Amino acid sequence: MTILLTIIIFLEIIQYIVFADVILSWLTVFWLKLRPKFLAYIIDPLYENIKKIIPTTIWPIDFTPIVVILILAFVRWILFLLFPELKIEVIQLLN
Repeated sequence: MTILLTIIIFLEIIQYIVFADVILSWLTVFWLKLRPKFLAYIIDPLYENIKKIIPTTIWPIDFTPIVVILILAFVRWILFLLFPELKIEVIQLLN
């Protein structure tokens, strides 16, 4: 059960990293290019694998972060369906 809990925590961390990458990408509107290398090392391979499977760019808009977040949510949902006691553990951990 601790392995599944670790996977859930890992998925949450990846989701927060994707959110941070999206917010930092909005700074290019103000002519600021701020993207730490550790963020690029984590996110770029994930984005590239998604782009190989699904075309996620429509004109200048890249929908890859949305697809990644949806996949992470789907994996979390499947884990909670397969292991209902995991959801109870996560709720207890958060309280």
